[in-house]
Amino acid sequence: MEQYCTIKAVPSGKLTEAVVYDFQQNSSITLVINKSVKIKLQYNGRAYEGRMAGLDFETDGRVYYKK
Repeated sequence: MEQYCTIKAVPSGKLTEAVVYDFQQNSSITLVINKSVKIKLQYNGRAYEGRMAGLDFETDGRVYYKK
């Protein structure tokens, strides 16, 4: 069963659902967006954040499952 996480594009506030590829509690989370884009976010003490294609992304790291 795949794990999912919601990721937010910081400038626009747009939320996107992503598949969790790798998760290290309080360290990093790697997500796959649209089955093709992989992004690694680092924990900053408050949330996981990262940068790709000139955009900032963040997530609180809450993981959930879908049926």
